[in-house]
Amino acid sequence: MWVNQDERTPESRCFKVKTMGEIPPMLLFFQPQIDDDSAEQPIEEEETSGDEDQEEDSLNADPEEVFTATRAKHLAEHLKATAWKVLQDLGRILAVGLLGLAGITLPSGFSAFYFLFFLGVCTWWACHLPISQLGFSALCVMVGFFAAGHIVCLYLYQSLLAQALFPPHSLWARLFGLKDFIVPGNCSLPDELILNTNHDWPVYVNPGILLLLYVTVVAVLRSGSHTPKQVFTHNPVGIRVLLDQESRHKGPFPNVLLNNWVHGGPSGESPFFLLGKVVMQQSYVSALIAMMVWSITYHSWLTFVLLLWACLIWILRARRHAATLCSPFILLYGLVLCCLQYIWAMELHPELPTSVGTMSLRQLGLDKLLFVLTFWLLLRQAVMESFRRKSSSQTPLQEVATKGQNTHTHTSGGAAEQSMLKVVGGMVMSCYAKYWIYVCGGMFIMVSFAGKLVAYKIVYMLLFLLCLCFYQVYYSLWRHLLKLFWWLVVAYTMLVLITIYTYQFEDFPVYWKNLTGFTDEQLAAIGLETFDLSELFTSILIPGFFLLACILQLHYFHKPFMRITDLDNTRATLKNLLMKVELRRHLVSHLFCTNDLLTGRDLGLSGSLRGMSFVEELMPSKWGLVMDRLLVLSRKFSEILSKVQVFLWRLLELHILKMVAFFTVWVALQEASVMNLVLVVLWSLAMPFCRFRPMASCLSTVWVCVIIICKMLYQLSVVNPEEYSRNCSTPLTNHTKLLLNSSLYKEPVDPAKWFGIRKDATALGYSKNHLIVLMLLVFEATVYRHQAHHYRQLQKSPPPIPAVFPSATRDSLDQGLVACLKYLVNYTFYKFGLEICFLMTVNVIGQRMNFLVLIHGCWMVAILVRRRRAAIVRIWPKYCLFLSIFMIYQYLLCVGIPPVLCMDYPWRWSNPVLQDWGTLDALIKWFYLPDFFTVPNSAVCLAADFVLLMCASQQFCLEEKTCVKVQRLDPHSLFSSSPCLSFLRSYLDMLKVLVFRYFFWFVLSVVFITGASRISVFGLGYLLGCFFFLLFGTKLMVKRSRTRLILWDCLIIYNVAVIISKSVLSILACVFVFKMQERFCWVIQLFSLVCTVKGYYDPNAVHSDTCTLPIEEAGILWDGFCFICLLLQRRVFLSFYFLHVSAELQASAKQASRYISSER
Repeated sequence: MWVNQDERTPESRCFKVKTMGEIPPMLLFFQPQIDDDSAEQPIEEEETSGDEDQEEDSLNADPEEVFTATRAKHLAEHLKATAWKVLQDLGRILAVGLLGLAGITLPSGFSAFYFLFFLGVCTWWACHLPISQLGFSALCVMVGFFAAGHIVCLYLYQSLLAQALFPPHSLWARLFGLKDFIVPGNCSLPDELILNTNHDWPVYVNPGILLLLYVTVVAVLRSGSHTPKQVFTHNPVGIRVLLDQESRHKGPFPNVLLNNWVHGGPSGESPFFLLGKVVMQQSYVSALIAMMVWSITYHSWLTFVLLLWACLIWILRARRHAATLCSPFILLYGLVLCCLQYIWAMELHPELPTSVGTMSLRQLGLDKLLFVLTFWLLLRQAVMESFRRKSSSQTPLQEVATKGQNTHTHTSGGAAEQSMLKVVGGMVMSCYAKYWIYVCGGMFIMVSFAGKLVAYKIVYMLLFLLCLCFYQVYYSLWRHLLKLFWWLVVAYTMLVLITIYTYQFEDFPVYWKNLTGFTDEQLAAIGLETFDLSELFTSILIPGFFLLACILQLHYFHKPFMRITDLDNTRATLKNLLMKVELRRHLVSHLFCTNDLLTGRDLGLSGSLRGMSFVEELMPSKWGLVMDRLLVLSRKFSEILSKVQVFLWRLLELHILKMVAFFTVWVALQEASVMNLVLVVLWSLAMPFCRFRPMASCLSTVWVCVIIICKMLYQLSVVNPEEYSRNCSTPLTNHTKLLLNSSLYKEPVDPAKWFGIRKDATALGYSKNHLIVLMLLVFEATVYRHQAHHYRQLQKSPPPIPAVFPSATRDSLDQGLVACLKYLVNYTFYKFGLEICFLMTVNVIGQRMNFLVLIHGCWMVAILVRRRRAAIVRIWPKYCLFLSIFMIYQYLLCVGIPPVLCMDYPWRWSNPVLQDWGTLDALIKWFYLPDFFTVPNSAVCLAADFVLLMCASQQFCLEEKTCVKVQRLDPHSLFSSSPCLSFLRSYLDMLKVLVFRYFFWFVLSVVFITGASRISVFGLGYLLGCFFFLLFGTKLMVKRSRTRLILWDCLIIYNVAVIISKSVLSILACVFVFKMQERFCWVIQLFSLVCTVKGYYDPNAVHSDTCTLPIEEAGILWDGFCFICLLLQRRVFLSFYFLHVSAELQASAKQASRYISSER
């Protein structure tokens, strides 16, 4: 609203300006200027006299009732005035929108008036030029008269005389948009109307839009002549009543409400208005995006100018200033395009030219009308900033001094509001600076794999992988090169956009062929091909948005991101904390009534009212108390969330390397190849040698990037595997038909498959696993650097012992169940790492049950017979080295020899011993030999081996690090300080009693169930061992430790012997099962033989009525569970706590013997 501020009272001026401030920028699209004479209409005499009578009556009534009634009345009037003003603004916006819609629905000479009028009005508004109420009404009258005349012309044209003067297909009818809606009928039936259905739908919609425009314009004119009375302009007595009553009121609400009535809110500008200002200030962003989308959506030479223009502005450092300077020219260029499009959209095809020389006019972008609205917004913002700069430099000092008193509350409130928005904006910018780079990384992957894979997309992925490699390998260099990297990406993206865009024009494919000498197929592999409209939109839109994301990162978020990622900078977190504290302070200041809101400076209140006590003025409202409580709860929640984050980061710091190693090897096992062999070798050697692990991470990152690029290059259309594939001749044997199912003979051999590269339908699905590995490797480096930065901020070194809970030590173990659980979380592997390794060995044997697991069994026996931990430590490095080499050896068996050599393995077809083809397949699988017909299963088998390698290597690293020592206690001090287990003080003491006193009987029950669950020779041994120890009973617990351990180790050795024996006998159950059923069924029943690994034979084929396989009794699940229980009980025997159990049992036995002797 443009108002004359000099001829108004301070109260009315404040109200009018605030009313203007409450309206968002878009609702001010067309706000006419009200003349000074009509701005404040004088109140009629009868209304004044009536109000005076009401005021006199109100003064004689009860002050409380008068106050309540007056407050409700003025609030209702204020709401009514606000609603009326909003309806008026919406009506004006609707009228202008219908004006533009009437112009573009059916382009013609008559509609050109609406179209040009719409462009002129919007441009006038964008130039921030004033318009009075009389001027706006005059424009509405002009539009109304013209619309009425247009409707009359369309109506008259339906007559036969008008159509005879101007036939529908004549130039004048087509020029002015005169359409025959009614077909001339028979003269004998003059009342019959026949609708002409040969026109398009805009022809029929156009008259309705014209009628709606006419009705809307008339309604706007009528509403402008009825203006509601202004609030607080005719009832000063009511204000005095409010003020007098407010001085007696104890709470802060009336004063705040009154202040809100007069000024529209507690501050100078509402948050919505400030948000609208922020949006308007960033209007250049939407304008530049509109220019890019316009050029991408509608391909032409003229829109190509918009694309170049937007790209040039984007790369400038002062983008906003450049866009503001270019805003008039951008708008003028857009209006010229719209006018040209409007002319060619008329039904004048025979009269208008279709081409200029060899260039088609359709390529000049004369098809659509879009995106001009953002140009108007940009121009309006530029003009407003220009006016603001001029007014700020030419404001007289007297005017500032005069307005200083009246705007004190507005200034203070607006400053507080702006300060709070500044704090919130800073937090949002900090969040974007931290996480926007992840959006750019996701866009890298999207732009690289979206659609057909071509060469320029591979360059995107190459740049992305180079960035990740530098981040992983050389962090300081990555930080120095990051800005150059973003500039390179932006320049390359602009080059890609321009190249693809210009390639769609006529004759450009020929130019590229002559320039490069490439064929159409080779150019298509690069990414240069002619697309249809939808494909062109996708091919250009995704790089366009990626360019926008990179530019935002480069110009807005790069500097704060560099400050965040500076490991030596410990002030970033402090700054974020201060921002949060500042935000909370502003929230609290808005929830409670401040001194500025509670004083009545704007209304000139008396000194007694301004002298109210500060304590009464700061009394919070109910909602203030509720919000304050919510702030307290949110602060507590943020503290808990911070602790959880610290715990998760610490957990990741300890175990992220194991996650990365396992997933990397698991991906390599999914596809056995030479390229994945490098990953297996790296991590198999890095596991036992802890110092080699950081180097393995860096080398794995580089090699995974090489694998991804090779896979992407192999998907190009110019790569044809048929050109170099080889057909292997089938040998003449008795099983020629079966050999045709071998991968060596069933299809031409592609040599790239042996290296780990093949053609696939989707490049993203084929490279997905390696991309996840790369993300994990980068995340590993992020975790370590985050923790290093965290320790620097806390100004302390990392904990010497790699524990999740550093405060949980041996001294706090007996304090409670929670402390015990924390201690176990910290030191479970320290205490029970050897037992866990044995359990993983049993898991490998149970998962595979082939020849190679016998080697694992032999190693386990060799380690168990040493018994003493010192002796085991001496042999453990050799065991870890064996596991590493054995892992690589097994993966080499899975890779095999190159199939392109067309050499089959000798055990497949040249073996005269085994004539049965099925038995030969099973035997090859049991020995885990490479084969083209039965490929070894690497995913399941070797995954368990690598888990065993990880556990054994971790145990080796713990023994190797002499600096890492778990606190150990002297047995004598423990025995003397620890209380007797009979005195239970907590749940932890109860748990100790269950474990150290009664776990022995639980283990014997497990041994009994293990033997009784199957009917075999092995089960008989378990039962004999169980009965032997049951015969001893509690006497075993009071025996010497050496005797007790020897007896218990014998049971453990028997359990291990059973597991190894079952793995040896699996050759009979898996390979020769049919012959065993025919001749040696008693062996199957005696040892409970059955193959527990799937894939050796069909289960339905071994069904026999004479010899049933004991399927439910052959597994080693119970053997493994019994094994781990036996190991745990052995640790119980070696525990210091068990000394208390032995002492109590001995004391009980002595007391019982004394009682018996006394009875005698």
